[in-house]
Amino acid sequence: MHIVVCLKWVPDPLSVEASPFTGAIDRRRLLHRTNLADEGALELALQLAGAGGAVTALTVGPPPAGEAARAALAAGASRAARLWDERLAEPHPQATATLLAAAARALPPADLVLCGARSSDRGSGAVPAMLAELLGWPAVTDVTALALEGGRAAVQRRLARGAREEVAVALPAVLGLEPGLARLRQPALPALLAARRAAVAVWSPGDLGLEALPAPAAVQRAVQPPRPRPRPIFAPDSSLPAHERIAQLIAAGVGAKTGQIHEGPPERLAAELVAFLRERGFIV
Repeated sequence: MHIVVCLKWVPDPLSVEASPFTGAIDRRRLLHRTNLADEGALELALQLAGAGGAVTALTVGPPPAGEAARAALAAGASRAARLWDERLAEPHPQATATLLAAAARALPPADLVLCGARSSDRGSGAVPAMLAELLGWPAVTDVTALALEGGRAAVQRRLARGAREEVAVALPAVLGLEPGLARLRQPALPALLAARRAAVAVWSPGDLGLEALPAPAAVQRAVQPPRPRPRPIFAPDSSLPAHERIAQLIAAGVGAKTGQIHEGPPERLAAELVAFLRERGFIV
């Protein structure tokens, strides 16, 4: 069995710090790691492929993203490649899915493509569905459980409000896995050292037979802090005398609380309370 796993090198959420004044992220403090959901997909691929299968790890991004490929090799992937176009400022879902689909076609035929359901930096969840459309394969997203049964994959997927759905899909297929489905194994030191020395293949669009990559969808990418709602300022009644207007300003328009104190035996107090509630329409 040959399984292709799609990985993304993303900022570590624990290292993200934003300015309290502008909301801008301090990129000097950012650390990066493989997307958590993609790590689970890699571990599940290694388990499903077993000793007689092969796992290919693909990542899209500039040179630092090659660390995700090396981490996959250290964990036990058979091969890894980084896909990138130097003309891209940053990866976007359309270009990512196009590069991954072209790479999957260039590799030996795959039985399964596993992706994280969404990345922690963008969270659009669009890549698995786009990739399946380009490959012409069925897709199942938000997968929370997976088992292979012959030429089919029996999956459980998450629905709204905590519901679950069980479906079977014919292979080959693209599956978008939820985080937490599996925890990536800790590689041994020799495997880590070997992965550091390994040469990670770098494929450009030309290497994959692509003339150009699609442009990103026209979306607003700027992130701004929420604009605070203005607090209404109380204005005193201009028809009142000055001392009363000053009193209203001091009290911020809140009138003094009024009340009555009733004393007497419990029976009379209960009757007065019922009469008060009936008078104001709370009871009939």
